[in-house]
Amino acid sequence: MRAFKRRRGMYAARLDTDERDVIAALVADVAELLGAGRLETRDPQAVVAGDGSPRMRIEPLPPPSDPAVRRLLPDASRDDPEIAEEFRRLTEDDLRAGKIERLTRLWDALTTPVEGWRADAFVVAPQDAQDVAAAITDLRLVLAERLGIRTDEQAERLYDALLDAPQAEVEQADEILDPAARRYLVAVYGALSWLQESLVDLMLHDLRAPGRPADQ
Repeated sequence: MRAFKRRRGMYAARLDTDERDVIAALVADVAELLGAGRLETRDPQAVVAGDGSPRMRIEPLPPPSDPAVRRLLPDASRDDPEIAEEFRRLTEDDLRAGKIERLTRLWDALTTPVEGWRADAFVVAPQDAQDVAAAITDLRLVLAERLGIRTDEQAERLYDALLDAPQAEVEQADEILDPAARRYLVAVYGALSWLQESLVDLMLHDLRAPGRPADQ
């Protein structure tokens, strides 16, 4: 895996086949958690976010039962259940659709070769970078929930445990994941965090210097 760099007017990282497959599978899993069908088998002509017609949900919508989905679709208010319920009723369908659409675009970018670029290039147009970064955030939120990560300090402790004793049991936050699965998820979480940081750094640099040439 290589960090994002400016290349030919685009943001380009490098992912080998295994890295690409791992991230694409995670993207498909998170999209499915949000209510999408499996991205691998979807109709390519289908409109993921709906037909664009306005909708108004009438009935109340309960919070998601899966804690990971609740991290993606949090309550608008922790103190007022009525406000949280009403906000969820009015906004959750559109929020889900927007997240699924961004994840679908990310999955397509990971699984579709870009003409004129090397096979391991993961290419993001500057105008799409914000959506890609947002989709990666959703992947990291789901992994963080599965790993019991709430703070940067907890993430750092998991990284340290992985580096210091890769074959030892990583600190358990629950009894659902076995040590090997936790090590795997920690490694993926760390890689996604690093990849996203390199993309966001480029975005921020371009915001500070809008006249800077796109190529280095």
